[in-house]
Amino acid sequence: MIQNITVIGAGSTGHAVAAIMSQRGFQVTFHDDARFQKELDAVKEMGFIQLRGKVHGTGTPAKITLDPGEAVEHAEAIFIHVPSDRHEEIARRIAPYVRDGQHILIIPGNLGSFIFRDVFKEMGVTAKVTLTEKEGNFCPCRLSAPAEVTVGMPLNLKGKAASLPASDTEKVLKALEGVVEYTANENVFEGVVNAGNVINHIASTVLSTPEIDRKGNQFSLFKYAFTPSVVRCIRKISEERKQVIEAMGLTVHGNPTGMIDKVLDLDNHPEVHVFYEYMDGPNAVDHRYLHEDCSCGGAFVLSAAQRLGLDMPVLRSFLGVAGAINDRDYINGGRTLGNLGFAEDMGMEDIYKEL
Repeated sequence: MIQNITVIGAGSTGHAVAAIMSQRGFQVTFHDDARFQKELDAVKEMGFIQLRGKVHGTGTPAKITLDPGEAVEHAEAIFIHVPSDRHEEIARRIAPYVRDGQHILIIPGNLGSFIFRDVFKEMGVTAKVTLTEKEGNFCPCRLSAPAEVTVGMPLNLKGKAASLPASDTEKVLKALEGVVEYTANENVFEGVVNAGNVINHIASTVLSTPEIDRKGNQFSLFKYAFTPSVVRCIRKISEERKQVIEAMGLTVHGNPTGMIDKVLDLDNHPEVHVFYEYMDGPNAVDHRYLHEDCSCGGAFVLSAAQRLGLDMPVLRSFLGVAGAINDRDYINGGRTLGNLGFAEDMGMEDIYKEL
């Protein structure tokens, strides 16, 4: 069983995973670059990472380093916990040091496997590594103090994942037994088209722009955004996406508005109280809630709809407005089928063969 895990990304999720995996007995190396020296130094000075909220206790990484070579050299599994905007940066950072047999797990996936694959090819990486994407994040959490992370929901090691290529998936899931309890998606597309944050974040953030601008660090999406009008828009996007997923021949997973439903009925769902109270943000519209969810899951499913001759007018409208707000072309510049290298004349059946 895997024992040596490197966690890359010194944001809230990276802190949580480094602590949880250390607490569970794994040898964890915690890594990011010099921009995060303050956060990594805080863990060194404290001697551990404090877990609060729905996960309690402390976790002590075996090694904390800014050196990518030192971070990667002994890892059996490399967990990537960074926003999608950093995927290329991280791929270039670790490419010279990866070695045969390592499993790279991108959480959340957001089609980052394509970015890592292309960067590794460009940089001449010959090591036989696997690239796997988890559907959704590891856990909802926030940094609440130096070397302290508050986790919003009870720890759940289950989830769904797929590798690129999909023929690696079963091998990776077997290697990860005892670390996580993931089951297989058909391919990496199945994970990204089911991402809950596309449904929860895009319309609610766009329609909350004035409040986000005014409140800044005092804003909380799950406290202030989900009015009846906003929820109607969210459910429209969910309905549009469901039609596309089914047309793609993939499986629709669960209820993408389930967390919203619970937040709107707090009295009957005390299990989400910590989530509601402490999972704040976004503090600005120039934020991953738009950058990541619009340019990855949003842009991708819209491009799949176009390939299938379907329309998603509500999602398209919100991606356009989000792009105007942040001066980005999420629709054409995101992780679309075309931008991932699939020619316009390719149908989904032929595309799946390449996955």
